Amino acid sequence: MNRHDGVLAVISASGGLTYQRLETRVARYSAALVRAGLRPGDVLAVTVPDGPDSIAALLAAQRARTPFVWLTADQPMDRRLSIVADCAPRAVLAQAGSDPFPAVPAATGSGPLPTALVQVEDDEAVVVRRAPDTPPGSTVPPGTEYVAYTSGSTGAPKGIMQRTGNLDQLARWLTTVNGVRQGSRVFQWARLTYDAAYVEILTAVHGKATLVIPPGEIKGDAGRIHEWIVGHEVTHLQTVPSLCRHLLDARPYGIAPAGSLRVLSLFGEALHADLVQAAREHFPKAAVHNFYGPTECILATFQPVPEEVSDPIALGEAIPGREILLTDENGVPVPDGEVGEIRVRTGFLAHGYLNRPDETRKVFLPERTYRTGDLARRAPDGGLLFAGRSDDQVKIRGARVELGEIEAALHREPTVAQAAVRTYGDTPESLRLAAYVQPRPDTAVDVPGLHRRLTRTLPTYMIPAAYVVVDQMPTTVSGKIDRLLLPVPDARDHAVEPVEFSTETERGLGAIWCEVIGCEQAGPDDDFFTVGGYSMLAPQITAEVQERFGVELPVMAVFDHPTLRELSARIDQELAGVPTRAAQFQTAESQTAESQTVESQTAESQTVERNPNAAGHL
Repeated sequence: MNRHDGVLAVISASGGLTYQRLETRVARYSAALVRAGLRPGDVLAVTVPDGPDSIAALLAAQRARTPFVWLTADQPMDRRLSIVADCAPRAVLAQAGSDPFPAVPAATGSGPLPTALVQVEDDEAVVVRRAPDTPPGSTVPPGTEYVAYTSGSTGAPKGIMQRTGNLDQLARWLTTVNGVRQGSRVFQWARLTYDAAYVEILTAVHGKATLVIPPGEIKGDAGRIHEWIVGHEVTHLQTVPSLCRHLLDARPYGIAPAGSLRVLSLFGEALHADLVQAAREHFPKAAVHNFYGPTECILATFQPVPEEVSDPIALGEAIPGREILLTDENGVPVPDGEVGEIRVRTGFLAHGYLNRPDETRKVFLPERTYRTGDLARRAPDGGLLFAGRSDDQVKIRGARVELGEIEAALHREPTVAQAAVRTYGDTPESLRLAAYVQPRPDTAVDVPGLHRRLTRTLPTYMIPAAYVVVDQMPTTVSGKIDRLLLPVPDARDHAVEPVEFSTETERGLGAIWCEVIGCEQAGPDDDFFTVGGYSMLAPQITAEVQERFGVELPVMAVFDHPTLRELSARIDQELAGVPTRAAQFQTAESQTAESQTVESQTAESQTVERNPNAAGHL
């Protein structure tokens, strides 16, 4: 018997799972993939919700040498179909009783849907449909481990094809540098569509540590996450700075410092000294590590934050197998002290972008060198200091967002002549997106309708919080839209003007929104997101609804009924005992949507994309 067989591999809401039982699941899941007709190199779509089965699913795909792409039930169906059309998965690995694409008509034009279906639950794996015996060629290069989709500047999500072995190399290094070993407890907080989750999982597995996985519906509630971290004595936590701040703000009043945490790893946004100090007060025994790096190479630099800390905090030195170059736009090194673009030279670089050869050639250069688009300079002490971006990419609570993708969605509106998007807000935690639209002659833009249509195609963290209609876009001398001259939105620029409340439920819910979101007012037709709400606040909304009205709503209700009027009507239905209509994509699989929604839209927060500092997501 292996000496690790009886060690706990996973702690979840359903209990503990030993490494021996995890190995049983991995073996059965991977064998089922082979029985389903998958060959090494065939792309596999995974829709298993987070928990012990998702860990086994990831490890099974690795064992079967099957490149995987993770899909979640909360993603807009149009986006899921776009990803499926792009990477052409040959099979789906789903939860028992679930078929993620049962009723999608072939006429959608989305391309071929996966043909094989494997359903898993606990130790069982069932082949529901086999793939054809004569399949088409793989859509990804040989030696691809997974495809991670991020925001794309052309208006569609962009798939990064990560090479087999890169994730393993990084996870083994992190296991050592973070001191992960048997007895450690690693928190699994990142959404499964991003490489941050894979790093959490493999770091724990390599160290034979225990993964602590909260239920999906808890992952968006910073207060309950705090309870899990303290209650399960988590020793290793990685997250983005804005989420860490939420976590510290949500800790119960008067609670003693959390002494179990040994390493706090921060990435995805600029790290500031005040947050480090606050984290050290609450996690007094934890070393604080600052990481930077794009998804294309997973991570690039590492900086143990010193005890005496002040802004700016350096990005750190190159991690093993990476070399950091600072160059001008022609690739010529810049002198120390001058701003240059960060280029990462490494043998652990992704293949490129799936089906985007031109974009790949622009940033994946010879000698395995990647142009990050991030700017930095060398301080006199040699530290690497972040200095902004060279393009239109931004970070929203850690998530990498290409403004061009949102602008492309706006341009699809027939009444929009020109569109632009910019950010506003003073801190990473308050950063929001604002959309600016110029109507076509003799037309008017239906802003509420436009907003609703965007919610059906874009992930939540890419939905604008404000809309501004302009008569003429400001331009530079070269004729391009000048985003810096676009006016900062104010309360009048939200999607819908407030009107009088028609019910006491609307009035009470409006008060809850103002209290939780921090907005001055919220009318019946206002949208949760356009008045400043985001997924991390949804659990607080439902908690206040239960306190005030005695109605227990699923967190998903906030997203299914985004306007105050709609959510009020849902509350009234519950009070009257009237059955509610199933959600739009309510299949057996989407019954897990609540847990996936909060986790994946947290990752607005948890993303995985990293330092505004970063070009990608850990």
